[in-house]
Amino acid sequence: MANKEKAKKKSLLKNFYPEFTFEKVENIPYELLHKEGIRLILMDMDNTLIDSKGQYSKELKKWIQNVKSKDIKLYIVSNSISERMVKKISKELGVRYFYKASKPSTKGFKTVSEQFPEISKKEILMIGDQLFTDIWGANRFNIRTLLVKRINKKEIIVSRIKRPIERIILNHYYKKEENAEKCRV
Repeated sequence: MANKEKAKKKSLLKNFYPEFTFEKVENIPYELLHKEGIRLILMDMDNTLIDSKGQYSKELKKWIQNVKSKDIKLYIVSNSISERMVKKISKELGVRYFYKASKPSTKGFKTVSEQFPEISKKEILMIGDQLFTDIWGANRFNIRTLLVKRINKKEIIVSRIKRPIERIILNHYYKKEENAEKCRV
């Protein structure tokens, strides 16, 4: 493969790279959010906040309360077509929501960010478990990204099909020295 082709392939992969990675949402330290100037956090719901049974941890609820107490706004941005579950989790966690986001489309990100005109894109962080929806969509909208490991392996077929390709992209990501300090998995 010619050098030009290799460079193009690497630049294409960057579309799917997260800025940060953590094991789970609850492990993200407030100090990092503060240092990075984050004022609005958008969060995927399925397999990022809740498992396949709609359950979330007590630690997650505590983390959300702590972050909210520091004057950071939180918002669920979900591809779910069922408002019922998104609304239920949103209410329980005390955060607003946007469903039918159609990630990686930028529609959901744009709709939510327009509600906060005082917050710039560099102050918005998207947290999700999938490269091809959460991270790619947020990167396309030009906001900050953080990838967490999925909560459990039970997923819809479309997500299961994409996971092996995600692993290839993540292997490239983790090999890059400049990404080493951003990985907390």
